[in-house]
Amino acid sequence: MADAPHPFSPLTPDEIRAAAALARTADGADGCRFIAIGLDEADKEAYHAWVDAGGPRPARRARASVYDAARQVREITVDLDAGSVVADRLFPNAYPPITPDEYVAVEASVKADPKMIAALAARGIDDMGAVQIDVLASANMGHPLDGRHRYARAVPYLRGPLGMNSYARPIESLLALVDLDTHEILAIEEYDTKPIPAADGEYRTGTLPARTGVKPIAITQPEGVSFTVDGNRVRWFDWEFSASLEAQDGLVLHDVRFRGRRVLHRASCAEMIVPYGDPHPMHNWRTYFDAGEYGLGACTNSLVLGCDCVGEITYLDAHLAAGDGDVVEIANAICLHEEDHSLLWKHTDHATGNVESRRARRFVVNSMATVGNYDYAFRWNFGLDGHIELEVELHGIISTMAHTEGEDLKGTQLVDEGLSGPHHQHLFCFRLDLDVDGPRNTVCEIEAEPVPTGPDNPEGNAWRSKTTVLRTESEAARDANDHLARQWYVGNPHERSVAGAPRSYRIVPMHGVTPLLARPEATIYRRAGFGRHTLWVTPYRPDERNAAGTYPYGRVDQDGLPEWTAADRGIEDTDIVCWYTAGVTHFVRPEDWPIMPAARTGFRLEPAGFFDRNPTLDWPASEAACCHRDG
Repeated sequence: MADAPHPFSPLTPDEIRAAAALARTADGADGCRFIAIGLDEADKEAYHAWVDAGGPRPARRARASVYDAARQVREITVDLDAGSVVADRLFPNAYPPITPDEYVAVEASVKADPKMIAALAARGIDDMGAVQIDVLASANMGHPLDGRHRYARAVPYLRGPLGMNSYARPIESLLALVDLDTHEILAIEEYDTKPIPAADGEYRTGTLPARTGVKPIAITQPEGVSFTVDGNRVRWFDWEFSASLEAQDGLVLHDVRFRGRRVLHRASCAEMIVPYGDPHPMHNWRTYFDAGEYGLGACTNSLVLGCDCVGEITYLDAHLAAGDGDVVEIANAICLHEEDHSLLWKHTDHATGNVESRRARRFVVNSMATVGNYDYAFRWNFGLDGHIELEVELHGIISTMAHTEGEDLKGTQLVDEGLSGPHHQHLFCFRLDLDVDGPRNTVCEIEAEPVPTGPDNPEGNAWRSKTTVLRTESEAARDANDHLARQWYVGNPHERSVAGAPRSYRIVPMHGVTPLLARPEATIYRRAGFGRHTLWVTPYRPDERNAAGTYPYGRVDQDGLPEWTAADRGIEDTDIVCWYTAGVTHFVRPEDWPIMPAARTGFRLEPAGFFDRNPTLDWPASEAACCHRDG
């Protein structure tokens, strides 16, 4: 089967349709609605037996997440080679995420509801065409509807002329509670009515004078690119990996290798939350799980050359399932490109006058998801020296609320006349199935430790690195500490470097890392327990995939990482998964309005004894500039 797809190639459109047809043959699934259909990933041992030892190719399987006629969430696994159903798992008391077709249906229901029409008329609004409805996940905070309905909160905004930024004009203290299954308006809630702000929210091309005198920067590669793409398998110098898009996780990397050596089996965003800090009942329920309640892949954009990606670009399209089992194509969902990245290394020898310098470049794998008012760019950056950097760029428009003069701002900040934005957090949990030189790894925490002043440190200047082996899940629930330069080494204890230490990669925090700020009694503290710590480490379990559980919509009880790690399983010298939470604590400022400059967060995976010396000594000096000069 020379034409058989790579085991980590995403499902083709024909495979998605075939999987849907097979899933419908399961008992009680005939009238189901599809939440997602994706690759059921090959068993890890079977995959490596195939790719590393020439064993049989793993069976091609798909997993269909469905919402059946009994309003139950099920995952039906089908064997595409055999044409059969091989598993059917029920998720009791689970709700599926909001789907794109539900946004449209809910907005139409809200705009047609007599009570909503009357409430808007009381505020001087009688043109429903000028009203924008944001359909938002309900959270679960003790409302009488919780547990009885799968519902969303529908929040209205007033659009200005010609599609002006509606977030400039929130229709404050009015919302509808809508059953997502029936589109029935369950309730209209009103609080203290406030005037609609008269803020100016324009930022679009043609609505503001454009700066002149900006000279173009041209990025060209006249001899072509230095990478190849075979399906979704990418090769760039010493790196090789697969890249694809999944409905919930968004951008996913598989089987990442450097010079053929294993580094990562799988990497993805396992969940992200956006909890808001304003206590008003119009806003205190806003705690969005952008992966589990909306779907980072389902919300992914088609990228635009020259804007989202610049240079010599190769794009990968993505194919997801619609609710009826047909195919939705996202053209240009992932972009691949090289970019210049400052210096790789340099030294000037003053004794000889010799200067050696090498330009760095990096390889970028990028996708972008828009979830409501925010846009998130997920960039995996690969370096020539063996490092991997995950960078999340945050773009978009802040959430807004009407503000009256003299009103206590509480957890908000004024950004325009009569308009404020609530402070909030963005916490991204990444699941890193690290297999550093093989599956048996151990995690050590490394931090700086000042040596007490005394005979061994008479001047008080000495410090050393302190190493702590993390042997159980409870020991590995750790927090970043910039004061101690805390890092975590993931190494193979059976492979040693020239220094005698395990061949390792280290996890290095980037930017400040603030854990979840909600108090322990808050509902979100239970629902998003992964945000309590920067790092978690678990033994590898293929069904432990999402940091807050697979289906967090409306769930009130604890699930995901805190639930799994309560068993306090051993994690030493075994196949482990690291979970890293990066984040932005967003103190809103006037400069964030009407559209915010990019904010960034992320982390780095750096080789630490993975090589015996600098792996880029063979990198050539640039021919385009003076990167080498003898004295």
